[in-house]
Amino acid sequence: MKVIDNFITNESLLEEIRNDENFFPQTMGDEQKVNYSIHQYHDQDSKHYSPYMFWDGWWRSPANTLKKRVIQEIWKDNLPLPYDQICGFEYWAKTFKPGQYLGLHIDEDSHLYKESQIFNGPTIGCVYYPDHESIDGGFLELHEFLLEDGSKSQLERGVLESMASPIEKRERIAFKPNRLIVFDAGHILHNTTPTESGTRRVLVVNVWSEDKKPLGLQNNGFYLEK
Repeated sequence: MKVIDNFITNESLLEEIRNDENFFPQTMGDEQKVNYSIHQYHDQDSKHYSPYMFWDGWWRSPANTLKKRVIQEIWKDNLPLPYDQICGFEYWAKTFKPGQYLGLHIDEDSHLYKESQIFNGPTIGCVYYPDHESIDGGFLELHEFLLEDGSKSQLERGVLESMASPIEKRERIAFKPNRLIVFDAGHILHNTTPTESGTRRVLVVNVWSEDKKPLGLQNNGFYLEK
């Protein structure tokens, strides 16, 4: 795991993110637990639309949107594989109001799991907090449990809960403006705690390898920014 504070040093880029009303969804609704069901915000007809997006990388196509430029800034010096072994980046944004949180989960090929209940995780992932104001609460918690690719039906409700580490054994990383956290989001069980005050916005980016492409690339399940 890698935690980098004051990650983006280009103030004009930070200002672009803060002033872009479409960078983050306005809300994920009023439910306390965000992302309660698979693909809850992915459907264009969803009341709170925040799709899974995909980009094949700056070495194949231009960074022609603000999110792509931020992704390039994040990963240009942090990729674990050479360019020719990476098929691209899956990414999405979320907005957490006070009291909202993300339950126990492992980032996965959601289209594959929805179709067959077979788990497959990205090579590595990250969360990035670009906000300029601190908030109370909203920790990222990493558990000891690791899930292997090819596991069957391990993401069902109740199964992951049984694998949760006691709180004293969890690694807890606080929200901090302009903080980047790089970790094995595709195999480590993790969750967030509720924010007590303030709004927490997060950009999530997962790196997928050429030898383990997500099913969404085959079934046109991703939203492609233009």
